[in-house]
Amino acid sequence: MKAFVLRYDLHGMGALTMKTQPLALAASALWEAAIEPSRWSDALGQLGAAMDGIGACILSPNPKLGWLVNRDLAEPFEAYFKDGWEALDPRRRGLSRLRQGQVLIDDDVVTPDDIRTSPFFNELLPQAGFTWWMGAGFHSGENFYCLAVQRGTGGKKFTTDDKATFEGLQPTLSHLGRLLDGMQKETISATLSALDSLSHAAVCMTDDGKILDWNMNAEKLLDRDFDIRNRRIVIEDKRAAAQFASALQTCVDMVHDGGFVIVPRINKHSLLLRFSKLHPVVRCSFFGASILVSIREIAPPAVADRTILMQTFDLTQAEAHVASLLASGRSLDDAAKLLAISKDTARSHLKAIFAKTATHRQGELVALLSGIR
Repeated sequence: MKAFVLRYDLHGMGALTMKTQPLALAASALWEAAIEPSRWSDALGQLGAAMDGIGACILSPNPKLGWLVNRDLAEPFEAYFKDGWEALDPRRRGLSRLRQGQVLIDDDVVTPDDIRTSPFFNELLPQAGFTWWMGAGFHSGENFYCLAVQRGTGGKKFTTDDKATFEGLQPTLSHLGRLLDGMQKETISATLSALDSLSHAAVCMTDDGKILDWNMNAEKLLDRDFDIRNRRIVIEDKRAAAQFASALQTCVDMVHDGGFVIVPRINKHSLLLRFSKLHPVVRCSFFGASILVSIREIAPPAVADRTILMQTFDLTQAEAHVASLLASGRSLDDAAKLLAISKDTARSHLKAIFAKTATHRQGELVALLSGIR
């Protein structure tokens, strides 16, 4: 794989020179990082060094889509977004030109007055140890990103010659964007397919609620009360729709998983929607794929098949009766009443059931027996 990647990224960059060869090798490293996300930090550091910088980053104009940066620059970029500096960044004036495929440096987008008076140049950059910047844009799917190189304190301004060298990277960025988009879709598809095989319905969405994909089990649950239209979940019940929006935002804001919603349906079982953060392996390319919503019908509890329980765990008939009622959600006291036995007898049966099923708590037992129907 490595030899293939190297040949691919060097193609189209023209005759290699002492100046362009490090950049070509860094382009190869970016391609490898797209395939193995743990390499992003090293690849971006290598790219920064190839342009006499202290590092590089890939970021979106939308802070919710996140960013990638070499580890030495991680703390300043955390502050850049957390403290709202991106809104005060004069370089954002160049976004439209970056979208058009231009490579930009500071002299293209900021004025001497900006550098002299802007808090961005006089507070954030000195504190972060940055000075000059150069960026190139690329698209991945529907999203736009900027690959930017940073030079440290004491570094020289990027020049038009630097721009000309960096422009040689643009074909690689275009291919990189398509690769990342394809890999994200494949990863999400594989995740949803795996859930399909376990008979779980699920949808994958962005932080703002846009549906990226859903599996076949989710497709089967769609109806007029709960549907997907124009890549958005549409819930007929107004209260549930409001709760859905609130739960989504809670999940976005939380570090871990967030909430659930009950969606009532006419003449059908209600749906339980649970929100979960996607694993970092899925989010590594920061394309906005961030939330997994699992969906299941809330059906009345079924009664576990007593014959299967007896044969599987060598339970007596009386023990199987108790186990079946516990698996259906009944309490031990309820089971004793329904079977017309004393509580002591029920507890004795439960003790025997624990021993034969190698469980120790009632919740553990119910989880074990819930799949036996």
